Amino acid sequence: MMEGKGSSKKKRSARDYGFSNTVFSWSIDDIFNENLFKDKVKKIPESFHSVGQYFGSYVFPLLEETRAQLCSGMDIISRAPFAQVFYFEESKPYGTKLYDVKVDDWTNRFGNCGKEPYKTLPGDVLILADAKPQSASDLQMVGRKWTFLSVTKIPEDEHGIGSTSTYFKVKASKDLQLDDKMKKSMFVIFLTNLIPNKRIWVSLHMSGNLKIIDEILCTYPGVEENCELSCVMSDGIWNEKFGPRLLSGLNDSQVKAVSACLSKMHCNHKSSVELIWGPPGTGKTKTVSILLFNLLKMRCRTLVCAPTNVAITEVASRVLKLVKESFDEDCGRDTLLCPLGDILLFGNKERLKVNAEIEEIYLDYRIKKLQECFGRLTGWRHCFTSMIDFLEDCVSQYHIFLENELMKTRENHNEYEIKEEESTNKTDGSKGESKSFLEFIRGRLNVLQLHLEIVF
Repeated sequence: MMEGKGSSKKKRSARDYGFSNTVFSWSIDDIFNENLFKDKVKKIPESFHSVGQYFGSYVFPLLEETRAQLCSGMDIISRAPFAQVFYFEESKPYGTKLYDVKVDDWTNRFGNCGKEPYKTLPGDVLILADAKPQSASDLQMVGRKWTFLSVTKIPEDEHGIGSTSTYFKVKASKDLQLDDKMKKSMFVIFLTNLIPNKRIWVSLHMSGNLKIIDEILCTYPGVEENCELSCVMSDGIWNEKFGPRLLSGLNDSQVKAVSACLSKMHCNHKSSVELIWGPPGTGKTKTVSILLFNLLKMRCRTLVCAPTNVAITEVASRVLKLVKESFDEDCGRDTLLCPLGDILLFGNKERLKVNAEIEEIYLDYRIKKLQECFGRLTGWRHCFTSMIDFLEDCVSQYHIFLENELMKTRENHNEYEIKEEESTNKTDGSKGESKSFLEFIRGRLNVLQLHLEIVF
C-alpha cells in the first residue's frame, strides 16, 4: 500500500517530464545569456530519420524560446504586476517545494499585453523576493533573498470559478525556510506564463500512441497506393457542391488547401494528415473555418483543438457565422430557428471569453437552456399547454379580449373626455381601430411563438 502511494506521488511529480526543474535550474545570468544554447540549437531539418530525431530536434529551440521569454519578463520587471504576501505556508500533505500563498490586491495589474488587468493563472512564473525589485540586477544584490515560483493551481469557489487572483498554490524552485517576519515583507512579481511551453515540452517527451507521428513522418510507409484518381474526382464533386459560394472569398492557395483536405475524406485505404501552414495574416483561420463548415455539411464528426483559448473562440465564431449565413440564404431570414445542435463549444467560460455571439453553442449555456425547458412554469409542457389551450378556445378568448378592450375604451373616455368617434372602436389604447379575429390570432401566436423560441 505504501509502495502504491509512492508510485502515485512520483508519477505526479514527473508529469511535466522535468520541464519545471530545468527552467528553475537557470540563474539570472543564464536567463540573460543569449548564447546559453548557442551550440545546441540546430536548424530543424526538412526530413527525419526517426521519431526520436523528430522530437529531439525541437527540444533545445523550445528551451531557448523559454529562456528568451523569461528574459523579456525580467527586462520589464519594474512595470510587472506585483503584490505583497501576507500568507505563505507549505501545502500539506503534497510534499516539499509546494506552498499555499495569499497576497494583497495586485498593483500594476496589467500583464505583458497591457490591455487587461492581470489575473493569476496556472503556469504563471512569479518571483518571490524580500523587496520589490526595480531591475533584475536588484535580485543579485548581496543579502537579497528571492526564488522562482510556478503557479500550479487556482482554488475554485462554490460556483466552480477561480478566485480573485489573491489565493493560489505554487511550486518553488527550492525549499524555503521563512520565519514570520520574513513572510510579512515578501513580494511576488509576475514574469510570464509558460503553460504553452510546458505543453509542447510534454508532447515532445510523450511515450504513448505515436500513430499520428508515424503517419506524418511516414516511418512505416507500407503499401503505397495511387489516390490521384479518387482525389481528382472528389475534388470535382466538392467544387460542384460547395464551391461557387464559398470559394469566391478564397485565393488559389486557400482553395487548394481546402480541396486537398476534403478530397482525402474519400480515400478509404489509409489514414492521412494534411498540414495547412503559412505566416501570420495569410488566412489560415479563414481557411480552416471554411473547411470545418464543409465537413459539417458532409456530416463528418470533427473534434477541433487549438493551443490557445483565443484561437478556438475565433474558429468557433467564424464557423457559426458561416452556418448562419448559409442558413439565411437557403431558407430565408424569416425562418424561426437556425439549427445549431451539431456544433458544440466547451471549455472554461472565463478563459474562452464566451460572449453573446457564440454562447448559443457553448456547453454550459445549452445545459442552462435545457434546465429551462424542463421547468414547470417556463418549460416545454407549459408552452405546449398554452398553445393547445389557445387553439382550442380561441373564439371565446377573442370575445373576452373585445370585452376587456371595450371597458378600457370607456374608462379612457370618462377620464380624458375622448371624442366619441375616436374611442368607439379603440381596442388597445393606442390604435383607433379594433382588432379583427385574424389579427388577434396572429398576435397571440406571435407571443407564444416567441416564448417557444426562447425556450428552445
